[in-house]
Amino acid sequence: MSDEFDKYLNSKIGKKNKNLDILHNFFEKNQLKTLRERSVSIVGTNGKTSCAFFLNELLRKNNVATCMFTSPHLVKVNERIKINNNDILDKELSFYLDQLIKFEEENNIDFAYFEVIFLIACLHFIQLDLDIFIVEAGIGGMYDTTSFINSDTVCITNVGLDHTELLGNTLDEIFIQKINISENPKQIIFGEYDLYKRHEEYVYNNFGIDEAAIFFNDHQALSTSSIDYEMINFSTSLQVLGAISYLLDAKNETNNYSLDDFKKVPGRFEIVSTAPLKIIDGAHNVESLNALLSFCSSNSEIKGFDIYIGMKKDKNTIEFIKRIAKEKFLNIFLIEDNSFFAQENKKVFEDFLNSNDISFSTRTIKDYNLSKNPSILTGSLYLVGEYKKEYT
Repeated sequence: MSDEFDKYLNSKIGKKNKNLDILHNFFEKNQLKTLRERSVSIVGTNGKTSCAFFLNELLRKNNVATCMFTSPHLVKVNERIKINNNDILDKELSFYLDQLIKFEEENNIDFAYFEVIFLIACLHFIQLDLDIFIVEAGIGGMYDTTSFINSDTVCITNVGLDHTELLGNTLDEIFIQKINISENPKQIIFGEYDLYKRHEEYVYNNFGIDEAAIFFNDHQALSTSSIDYEMINFSTSLQVLGAISYLLDAKNETNNYSLDDFKKVPGRFEIVSTAPLKIIDGAHNVESLNALLSFCSSNSEIKGFDIYIGMKKDKNTIEFIKRIAKEKFLNIFLIEDNSFFAQENKKVFEDFLNSNDISFSTRTIKDYNLSKNPSILTGSLYLVGEYKKEYT
């Protein structure tokens, strides 16, 4: 990217997303209509990126031209915007700089980092006249930056207790925040059948959606022994594909696809070594940690693993480490401070572990890479990203 854009983007790091009420003015009415009708907004506590990834893969197999917006990136910011499965080019990111600056000056505002990248994704989708815009929400839904496009199609993967300080302290409150990513969705896809049944009345009363416009997974049909979270996310993406088939030229036979035919989602359940078995995963709450542990136990016994942990400051670190403490890991290693963006001080973990007489040590990302033991690196996608920058 140009030095000018790089400097501009870096100046946005740490700024809060606070311009939601005015973002729609960045676009013309016909552009907003295109964004609304051709987009799929994906919300949920966990599985958003995986669902977006698999949906994009499915659409590409059907020769559908796509733009996919996800966050955060692991190595380069370009990863957040993919055009037909390719990262946006540096020159394409820089292309929209003048428009961004002009809008800021005319409206006396200052964009945040996330706002800049999402606006570029919207502009590029429109500029290239692509078929489907896959949009992963940031946090929540109702007040998320991505909500101004008011997608006709909304997918909600699941709901858990994360970002409670922003979204509410109960699962019902968090659901309402997330599902309202769009003011008037035409169809909704649920990643969990139980989630749909719990909120069925709310959905019908508030959105007036016909029963035929509701799609959902049945977990019992997807797994026999333990929960296969990858399969659930993949199956959710199949439901989305079926829901948006009316936007596509050809009918899609959603039952003709197998998860085995698709690549793994980077940074999720990612095996970086088989001998010894080493797994990296951006799990950052108890629900996603449970998914990771389920995946690991399907490959080997948990008691044979070392676990390396580092988390961001805005996460529920105590509940996370409590869940880890319930398992019989070979060793617990805390990643040294200042190893990745906005890292929580490891003293938070140390205090809990010491008070419960649980042994631990401090290690570096390099130590994880050099380890000869079966190992898990987890707690943050930013941590996983630092590993990938250095060692993959």
